[in-house]
Amino acid sequence: MLLVPGVLVAAAGLAALSLIAVPAVVVAGAAVFGAGFGVTQNASLTIMYDRAPESGYSAVGALWNLAYDGGMGVGAAGFGVLAARTGYPAAFILTAALLFIVPAVGLAAARGSNRK
Repeated sequence: MLLVPGVLVAAAGLAALSLIAVPAVVVAGAAVFGAGFGVTQNASLTIMYDRAPESGYSAVGALWNLAYDGGMGVGAAGFGVLAARTGYPAAFILTAALLFIVPAVGLAAARGSNRK
């Protein structure tokens, strides 16, 4: 499964974006974030298709796009508020920290739901 590694790679890229004094690291961080984000994007859609019957593919595509676009909008607005209060370097670090935590929370939740 590529979802967790994709999220972790994206988080590492975001953390690198905080190093604004080193332009080469910022450019590399953007590339790493983009790679992780792209992997996560494709992996999440693939997982959704895998869990739905073929007759539900249209609904899966619509729901995924709704969640993706909505998540981008809410995330961008939240990041903007955070960056206005903390500055961009701190906002990138805090967002990266959140992304590093998300896989652990998701895996723990999945383990808990498998026990029932």
